[in-house]
Amino acid sequence: MNALKHLLTNKDVVYLGDKKAHVKKLTPALWKEVFSAIDMLPGLAFQVITAPKANLTAYLIEAFDLALEEMIEIVSKLSGIESDYLFNNAGLDELIEYVFYTVKKNRLDEVSKNIKGLLPKHQVDQPEEPETREKAV
Repeated sequence: MNALKHLLTNKDVVYLGDKKAHVKKLTPALWKEVFSAIDMLPGLAFQVITAPKANLTAYLIEAFDLALEEMIEIVSKLSGIESDYLFNNAGLDELIEYVFYTVKKNRLDEVSKNIKGLLPKHQVDQPEEPETREKAV
């Protein structure tokens, strides 16, 4: 039963346009290469979060456009398929599906929880009680 569930929920190959893309294991070398493609995503997220409500739609459209370019670069590095091909031939649904199965195969949700668990908990320093000195009489 578990083997059937695995087959239904995990994919090792996704089609991007007409090309097969193997869902890869993220080795440290591949992880480093992928992160070299992430340039603007953190800044975009910050801009969207801090955008004035009146301009939120414009910020979201611009952020989506730029994020799409970075997502194509990330998928290109992961899949080995050229970014120009992906831009002109892969559907948005295919790109998202590939990222989804990459995250799932590499258990990145669990990895992020484990990394968070390794970080020291922030402790608020309690103010120290002032020392009281008794005067010698």
